[in-house]
Amino acid sequence: MSRLHEWGYRQADQAAGDLTELLVRTAVGDGGKRVSVHLADQNRQALIVSLSHQTGLTVSDDTVLRELAALGAVSCGSDTAEDGRRVWVVLDL
Repeated sequence: MSRLHEWGYRQADQAAGDLTELLVRTAVGDGGKRVSVHLADQNRQALIVSLSHQTGLTVSDDTVLRELAALGAVSCGSDTAEDGRRVWVVLDL
């Protein structure tokens, strides 16, 4: 979470790390050959998004969303598109 440190946020290290780990594990579990993770900040919140790059997936059950919420996400979601499944969280900083 060095990027968050560069942006001046240090308070959410544990939550950001835990959320990112779960997002990546979820994307890897989709079976694709690549995983992308994207990070943005606005108004003292971080948006963390993982993309599995595995096509042909359907939206799975919401178990991962409950896990993300339990780790501190103030908002989260999942959807699928031509480029794979996206799972995202918003975290207060």
